[in-house]
Amino acid sequence: MRTEHVRQGVVAAAVALLGMILVQGVWYEVSARGTYVEGLSREPTIWANYTLDSQQENIGIEITNATPLIFYLSSRENIVVEENKTTEPKVDDTNNLDDTRNLVEKAVILTVAFFALGAFRRWFSWLGYGMWGFTAFLLIVMVPMSLFGGYSDDSGPEARGALETGDEAEEEQFAHSTFDSTLSLHSTGIIFGFDSSGYDLGLVNESQRDAVKENPPSEGDDGAESFIRFAGEVSISLGDGIITWLVAPSIPLLFHFLGSKNKENSEEVETTGTDESE
Repeated sequence: MRTEHVRQGVVAAAVALLGMILVQGVWYEVSARGTYVEGLSREPTIWANYTLDSQQENIGIEITNATPLIFYLSSRENIVVEENKTTEPKVDDTNNLDDTRNLVEKAVILTVAFFALGAFRRWFSWLGYGMWGFTAFLLIVMVPMSLFGGYSDDSGPEARGALETGDEAEEEQFAHSTFDSTLSLHSTGIIFGFDSSGYDLGLVNESQRDAVKENPPSEGDDGAESFIRFAGEVSISLGDGIITWLVAPSIPLLFHFLGSKNKENSEEVETTGTDESE
């Protein structure tokens, strides 16, 4: 068996192992924290952890100092406003993520197959690099797009106004809303920070709501106690599965480099032996 065949077989086996880690590992990890820094006593904080892999999504939510938050949600009035909405046909996007997952698995299989066939034709190895890049594109671009697409329709329940402030809040729920955000990079992802505030009209007497909408109340005025500020951050990181797959090309490149060095050394030995014999 030729050395090149053995080397390419080892490369294919290593890439297959990394592909198995990808399929069985975590793709994305999201951790979020939001704190009611003003308006509620003891600063209730909502913690959320979300993971996405090739099979499922898992989410865990925890609330610290929950009692003030529960009292706040139960004591406010949810302002209902009738709106005339044009009925539009809904597109079923719920299977987009599963379709993308299946495509990722098939792309991994093709990547391994191309690297294995590279033992017979070198251009198959280049196809392996191309398929690896296509798989990485699916993971980094198409998976998040499919995830958001799955929740893009309007069939889900609407958020309660008390959990909305800033630019995302409906004007009927909050008055004089502000929303500031920051975006920064870390080693394996991004961190999104937010700081939102506004006067929760659900805490204001109906007779005073127009006045609060018109002008922000000063301290001690009616409606001043309805001021709510909610701030926190969301960290989105690549999981171990994707990170492992991103380093996959280093294996065939390393074997190619070692093979080239061994070939050069062999040629030098042959050349030296020929010169000595002469």
